[in-house]
Amino acid sequence: MHQIVIVGGGAGGLELAARLGHNLGRTGQARVILVDGSPTHIWKPLLHEVATGALNTGEDEVNYFAHAHRHGYEFEFGFMNGLDREARTISMDAVYDEDGTELCGPRTIHYDTLVLAVGAVCNDFGTPGVQENAMQLNTPVEADRLRKRLLAQSFIVGTTNDPLRELRISIIGAGPTGVELAAEIHHAITEAHNYGSRLSPDQLRISIIEAAPRILSGAPESLSVYATEELKARNIAVLTSSKVQEVQPTQVVLADGRNIESDIIVWAAGVKAAPWLSTLGLQTNRNGQIEVTSVLQTVTDKHIFAMGDCAFSTDGEGGPPLPATAQVAHQQARWLAQMLENYFAGREVASFRFKPQGIMVSLGKHTAVGSLAAVVGPKRDYYVEGMSAKLIYSSLYRMHQAALHGWVMAGLLYVGDKLRRIAQPPLKLH
Repeated sequence: MHQIVIVGGGAGGLELAARLGHNLGRTGQARVILVDGSPTHIWKPLLHEVATGALNTGEDEVNYFAHAHRHGYEFEFGFMNGLDREARTISMDAVYDEDGTELCGPRTIHYDTLVLAVGAVCNDFGTPGVQENAMQLNTPVEADRLRKRLLAQSFIVGTTNDPLRELRISIIGAGPTGVELAAEIHHAITEAHNYGSRLSPDQLRISIIEAAPRILSGAPESLSVYATEELKARNIAVLTSSKVQEVQPTQVVLADGRNIESDIIVWAAGVKAAPWLSTLGLQTNRNGQIEVTSVLQTVTDKHIFAMGDCAFSTDGEGGPPLPATAQVAHQQARWLAQMLENYFAGREVASFRFKPQGIMVSLGKHTAVGSLAAVVGPKRDYYVEGMSAKLIYSSLYRMHQAALHGWVMAGLLYVGDKLRRIAQPPLKLH
């Protein structure tokens, strides 16, 4: 039986495994195996909510073992560390528990078709002090670490006898991740104060630091202006045209000589491909992304495909490079599932074409802002804001759940979430 191995259970990899499991695995046309170093999945665009406790990972994460059982594929727990293209095998690290006990030794997995969907890692652009002194928001583990740090610092500042003491948070990078995190932290501190936290929102000082002339530089300017006004209305300082020179333990040093004193520093300024991808013998670009053809096939090996943030792909044959976003990964997963079915059946395969859906950015619990390229066309500068935009933003997660579980289960999960909101606090406070 043809064996398809998918490495990486992010938004793209997990959706691809679910579709191939349904269409090929259950019918006996192929054996589908998903490989990931974590046993569970959280949708990456919501990591800012994990970091503030608005999203409880214990309730909202997807267990790969259970999901694989229900959807016709197999799950292999562990991190990939090597590739043998001649033997068509990948090698995997041993798996250990928190106490250092070995759960599973090193092993190899054979593939007939390999799909790399391993996402990306933090890009510090060589800025001194980032790795040592700044927190990141690229994985659920990092998000949970930030959540615990926010709780600890909130308690420390809230219980001090100094009325002038403030909780100072610096977020470096004003793309969607940085902007959403800033707004969500402000909302979380306000909610926590309502639930008895002694830290008042008036004691919170959040600074967003961006090297570009405006925040959300990849979005229409009108959207950027609206988001800036919303952040400033929450007393969040927006520092644009401000390049970071160094990150120190308690301050951010800017190139113009300013120092931003900080209790918590978060780096959200960009991502890059994982360095180990360049050791696999596949052709990569200068950013370490695997170069693929217009059908997401690596230019080095026709049996290996790459998608999502780890791949350097273009929009169709000779089109512009595609951005590293969940929207691209989602469309590539859907297209690649259909393409592989056609590929195995000997049918003609067309190039992948990206259909921009616009951009949506959450600005807290009740508001968001976004452009609707899918409705009015990608060249039209049109945006939605407020509660209506927030409803659209929330629907994106429900669409992701539907892609993983089907619409009936997604509907049940939505009802369950609403019931939990009634019975439980809106934040995870421990």
